[in-house]
Amino acid sequence: MNLKPGQTSQTASSASTNQTSPIQLFELSTQFRHWRFSESGLEKARKDLNEGAVGRVRAKLEEEKRAESNDTNKTGGEVQMSTSAIEYLTVSDELSLVTFYLTKISQLCRASFFRLPETVEATAMSYLKRFYLRNTCMDYHPKNIMLTCLFLATKTENTSISIDSFASRIPKTSNDDVLSLEFLVAQSLRFEFKVHHAHLAARGIYLDRQQTSLNTGTGQQCDIELLNEHWEGVRELLKASRLTDAEFLWTPSQIATAAWWIRDPEGITEWIRSKAQQLLMSYLPALAELIQRAQATPVDKERVTAVDRRLRFCRNPEKDPNSALYKIKQQQAQQEELAKQQEKNLREKVEDPFI
Repeated sequence: MNLKPGQTSQTASSASTNQTSPIQLFELSTQFRHWRFSESGLEKARKDLNEGAVGRVRAKLEEEKRAESNDTNKTGGEVQMSTSAIEYLTVSDELSLVTFYLTKISQLCRASFFRLPETVEATAMSYLKRFYLRNTCMDYHPKNIMLTCLFLATKTENTSISIDSFASRIPKTSNDDVLSLEFLVAQSLRFEFKVHHAHLAARGIYLDRQQTSLNTGTGQQCDIELLNEHWEGVRELLKASRLTDAEFLWTPSQIATAAWWIRDPEGITEWIRSKAQQLLMSYLPALAELIQRAQATPVDKERVTAVDRRLRFCRNPEKDPNSALYKIKQQQAQQEELAKQQEKNLREKVEDPFI
């Protein structure tokens, strides 16, 4: 059974009492249980996250201003904007920024100095999108998170590369730039690293159609060549789908089928009917439109640049190592750690029977 956005097999079954179907293995995965949403649920999650971040960042910026005013080492000369005058990022702004860095993951993976497999690319992109369902760009800039997601994906997809080799191939990147955020990213992913991808499901359809054609004796050379041509087009559509929310709304098999439907509607419709999967047909137009829109709409670099410029004024200073607030928090943490160590040493000295 294939499901509509946010729908489970149980609700689908109750909606159609004449049909019963076993639970798919995908429905038992953490991806299905924790990373699937209805469109309204996804919109609300992002809206709530953004609103919470704006309030939190505004308070931290006020705290940063107070910290800077008490900083005797500050040279002055910097113009401080009022927190009420700052134009904080909207949900749409954050999505634009994240989408831009999704394209950067693709560029890095296909660069001559990496040549990473498609599965690593797809997994890293999923990690980045998932991260920003639990965090905001105002707390963590996607430029930094993107690199950590990619490095983590090389490990989870068994394409391990040493951190020295990884960082050395990316300009102005140190080992610590990547590793310092690794636990944060893993924690935000709920330590759920397995990602089920549409391109693997799409390849399964390709191989099945190819084998079916050969088995029925209709596999003429021209037909196989046309199928191969469609497959290349499907792969490009699936690359575009990774820039969308498709994986949060639909199953990998649904996304794969929609990509095939765009390229070869008659052929895939016949294939679906041969598999007695009529339920597939209902969702195809909407999902196909989402994929085609992503493929036809390039990332707006001018908007991304404008958003990034605004982000400089509304980043959470508590997360910025260069801010006065961050330095104060670090000093407080070090002092607390020192006090705990001194207390521990004193306690051990008192309890030592040989002193």
